Amino acid sequence: MWCIVRIQEIEVIHVKVLLKKAYKLSKVLGTIKYAEPIIIRIHTDKGIIGIGETDLLAPFTEETPETVKSVLENYLGPRIIGMNPMNIVRIHKEMDKIVKGNYLAKAAVDLACYDILGKAVSLPVYYLLGGLLREEIPLAWSLGADTPENNAREALEYKARGIKTLMIKVGSLSLEEDIERVKVVRKAVGKDVHLIVDANQGWDIAEVIQFGKAVSKYNIDFIEQPVPYWDIEGLSKIRRSISIPISADESLFTIHEARTLIKKSAVDVFSIKVVKHGGIYKAKQIIELANAFNIKCWMNSMIEEGITQAASLHLGVSTLNILESMGHAYFSPLRLKEDITDYSEQIQPQMAVKAF
Repeated sequence: MWCIVRIQEIEVIHVKVLLKKAYKLSKVLGTIKYAEPIIIRIHTDKGIIGIGETDLLAPFTEETPETVKSVLENYLGPRIIGMNPMNIVRIHKEMDKIVKGNYLAKAAVDLACYDILGKAVSLPVYYLLGGLLREEIPLAWSLGADTPENNAREALEYKARGIKTLMIKVGSLSLEEDIERVKVVRKAVGKDVHLIVDANQGWDIAEVIQFGKAVSKYNIDFIEQPVPYWDIEGLSKIRRSISIPISADESLFTIHEARTLIKKSAVDVFSIKVVKHGGIYKAKQIIELANAFNIKCWMNSMIEEGITQAASLHLGVSTLNILESMGHAYFSPLRLKEDITDYSEQIQPQMAVKAF
């Protein structure tokens, strides 16, 4: 039988984890060699401990590990001591009164509160989000910027392991090199693999249109965040100019940004990352708004440890409007030298992740 609990203490831990292999993104985001998740433990008066995580990546995020740690220890933490962590809407209301923005810091608290709620009522969080729509979700894999030959070799390796969706990172090399990489990867994997292209803000409008027209024959599912996050008009122009669907990632942190993207008819797909939206509660609001306007969602990730990936999985298996035929980005711990949780054990040999 569940009972009311109160927050007594919050621990904040800064972790640094090396990647197995350097991950080259766009010229805006550079090359990633390690992840720096912030882990929190919320202790309650009933002995239930909630675990949360958030995942920073400057300059993708305005927040850094140092700012998140400070906000959690000096602002959010002290203010929510004594509150009921299961009253998540009130927790968010209080956090939003204390500091503007800082979505990634708030996400760590949100994830820990959902963890407490699930433990208190002895239910998986996906039931608290509406129920279980699918028992597993296939994985995608992401190819960092490299030579066409190396990308094709890695693509074939993961196809052999069961991956049916590949994301190709572009925007750090020349346009001609990126077009060639897409061509060579498509030729290597054949027609039965989904291809996504992610520029991480690495291009201008003219480059995207040129690229989009050049690769349209290679059956690209969507191009993600091709131009700077602030250029919503640019996304709209690109969407009108090429046949490949467009996805927003860096342009989509808040529900207000989601509303603008919809109003401007800027994108076809929303890229959902639980921590960038401020946690499960606010990510769910964005997903439901997208559903009302027939926009599909792709479950994406930062460079995450298993806590965030598990939270995103609970959201994904309970969401109506995710892209059903494709793999989603539930592979992040496979990039890391260490997974501090048992999340990786949920990844099946056929490269799908099972609901907990």
